[in-house]
Amino acid sequence: MAQAEIRHPALTGAPWPVIGVRVRREDRRPRAASWRPAPRTVLADVLLPCTWPELAGLAEIAVGLSRARVYVRDLGGAEPDGQLVLCLRGAPGAVRVEGPLAPVAEVLAARTRAAALRVAAVHREAGRQQEAQVWRTRARQVLKVGRAARRGRSVRAASAGLPTLGGRP
Repeated sequence: MAQAEIRHPALTGAPWPVIGVRVRREDRRPRAASWRPAPRTVLADVLLPCTWPELAGLAEIAVGLSRARVYVRDLGGAEPDGQLVLCLRGAPGAVRVEGPLAPVAEVLAARTRAAALRVAAVHREAGRQQEAQVWRTRARQVLKVGRAARRGRSVRAASAGLPTLGGRP
């Protein structure tokens, strides 16, 4: 099954990790999105994706290993004012989420890990133990990458080159 054809578990009513994004809609479609309050935007709970390539990309962005941008798009449900999902560049109908990611980076990393664990739980409930183990390992990778990224930052990198009075910010 192609990536675009994978049905998101949230469409069946299953609980799924979300993150708050400010969204402005025009003609019932997202036209602008921001991590911070912006004119004519409304805070919306945006779902995280359910495929590994997208979750891995979001995790790398959240921990600072990638400078790629985060986007939001319609999930593709029946209703036009339906749920939104985070995605990476290139998704049809995607709108870039503007603003600094730093204030939500930790939350995004945690929710990405939670989404991977939720996929593992879905596989476990369906009796697919091997797939469940693969997804638990992926969730562990997100956690390890986040820890390594925090440990590996130098004082100069963490402070953007500004003096920090001898301590880490």
